[in-house]
Amino acid sequence: MAKVALITGVNGITGSAILDHLVKYTTQQEWKRIIITSRSPLTLDIQDPRVEFLALDFSKPTDVLAQDMSPLCAEVTHAYFSSYVHKDDFTELNEANRSLFENFLEALLAVAAANLQNCTLQTGGKYYNVHLRPVPSPAREDQPRLVPADQNFYYHQEDFLREKQRGATWSWNVIRPEAIIGYAVKPNGMNEALTLALYFLVCKKLGVEARMPTNWNYWNGVDDISDARLIADLSIFTSTQPQCVNQSFNVTNGDYFSWRYLWPRLAEYFGASASPDQTFSQKALMPGALLQETSLESWARDKRGVWEQLCDEAGKPQAKNTFQAGTWAFQDWVFRRTWSATLSINKARKFGWTGHMDSYDSFIDAFEKFRELGQIP
Repeated sequence: MAKVALITGVNGITGSAILDHLVKYTTQQEWKRIIITSRSPLTLDIQDPRVEFLALDFSKPTDVLAQDMSPLCAEVTHAYFSSYVHKDDFTELNEANRSLFENFLEALLAVAAANLQNCTLQTGGKYYNVHLRPVPSPAREDQPRLVPADQNFYYHQEDFLREKQRGATWSWNVIRPEAIIGYAVKPNGMNEALTLALYFLVCKKLGVEARMPTNWNYWNGVDDISDARLIADLSIFTSTQPQCVNQSFNVTNGDYFSWRYLWPRLAEYFGASASPDQTFSQKALMPGALLQETSLESWARDKRGVWEQLCDEAGKPQAKNTFQAGTWAFQDWVFRRTWSATLSINKARKFGWTGHMDSYDSFIDAFEKFRELGQIP
């Protein structure tokens, strides 16, 4: 039977990538309907008769949400949840996201339990607490949890998913990416690639070196990222392959890199200056400390005028508003770590998934898409 998809957070990087994957690589005989949802108005320009948009707010009570979803979602066979609310404060982050998935899944089961085959939840590297302290790296899906469930909302979401599935005919999957690289038609979310593009372009305009705002450890350590296209590919693969039922999977590009050598290459794409021999005042820091010799958030406070001048000179005045989409504080939060935190994708390989991408290409593809969309000059 042809499948029916429900994709949440479709205005975001991952949600739009899953939609793009289904539109590009599947037929109506395979997927007869693709229902997409977000809390904000749809910003995508989609040319596919299978696609139907439904505005949903997952902060609403379950009974109200179920009413909003019925009857459009009654035939859903595969649900993909990638909604997320970001807060810089970890306590607020946990509280804000815990109920989103609960409300969604309760409403979905009230409306589509008779047809549902799979629900896929996207979490992330924070499942392993890579944001808090050094952890075993590369992290594996079977590693024990390091903090109580009430301190990590991903635990709460996954536990709730498993509990609701127990004894049911539908299956679950959890997809755990690292830093997500991709684009959204309307700039939003924690978009590392867009933040770096803004930084490199302004540094070039000012004629100053585009130093990476981090520390000696992170600069010389090992890192990985997750291209949104691979997240989409693995999500569809695991949710439709019988050997993958009721399993969690990490997803990254499949390569590792050092920022010391990747950063200058990314700067070069924009014509900005950066050296692999960047110096730091402190070296060989004790992993676990937090240190950032310069702050992106502080740097960005007086750069809006420079960005707007740059856009005017390039004949791209529509790109001026992109500056407010720079997630400066979030990027500071990432770059101040003094430890490497990578994810193993061996499990996905063992289950038959073969996705791979060069991480440099991930960034460059995202940069070029920003230009195509008019988000940067």
